Amino acid sequence: MDTQTQSPEAPNAATRAPSFLDLRAFGAQAAATAGPARGDFLASRTVLLSSGAPSPVSALTLDAGEGRVDALPNDEFLIVVAGALRLSDAAGAHVLADGDAAVIPHGAAFAWSADAGTVAIVMTYADSQPSGAAITPITKNPPLEPSAKPAADILIGPAPDCRNFNDYRVDDGKFVCGTWDSTPYHRHGFLYGHHEIMHILTGSVTFSDENGRAQSFATGDVVLAERGSHCGWESREHVAKAFAIYRLG
Repeated sequence: MDTQTQSPEAPNAATRAPSFLDLRAFGAQAAATAGPARGDFLASRTVLLSSGAPSPVSALTLDAGEGRVDALPNDEFLIVVAGALRLSDAAGAHVLADGDAAVIPHGAAFAWSADAGTVAIVMTYADSQPSGAAITPITKNPPLEPSAKPAADILIGPAPDCRNFNDYRVDDGKFVCGTWDSTPYHRHGFLYGHHEIMHILTGSVTFSDENGRAQSFATGDVVLAERGSHCGWESREHVAKAFAIYRLG
């Protein structure tokens, strides 16, 4: 589903500088090397490294089975990239198949069950507080509203028309998850002060970084733009994405 003009480094290479990453590839790598904790929702994680330091993004790998979490220690955005995961809390049950996403809030108590070979990408919001909120799926076909355009000084060509819908937003947008779409546009890279997971729902986009890497992603791909990277964007068709953003500091 993607093409690339330069082979990327292994996602967890200790010397890798912040950039954009194919998270489906990272999830597959984590599944291939997962240890014996694959029946533990909290322990069966492979943390993504950037320049040797842990990031808030990890791959959760589960074998067929079930379990329970009595109190999740942080807010977490989760998107399934293989298999299927079922989550059940006091408010109801949710089935997440490949490409489905949800936010599980800090303090949530829930039961889970997984198919064999289930892999999910998780973004953990370390500054969260218990809220008493229920599990919040990312809405399919949400009611998008007009949103801000990219800054004029980074645009190459005309400004796009953008729309947005937030399913989950806390701490003045330090952690926000939802859906966004845009008409085609092209922009320079800029210094990312946040981590952003993007699941391409419609269309395709080419990312580039300051080191000359470029890679195109299309419908179904899951991409991370890391904090500290300089990621350019070029889309030549309408693009829609589900997203999770974590603004540090």
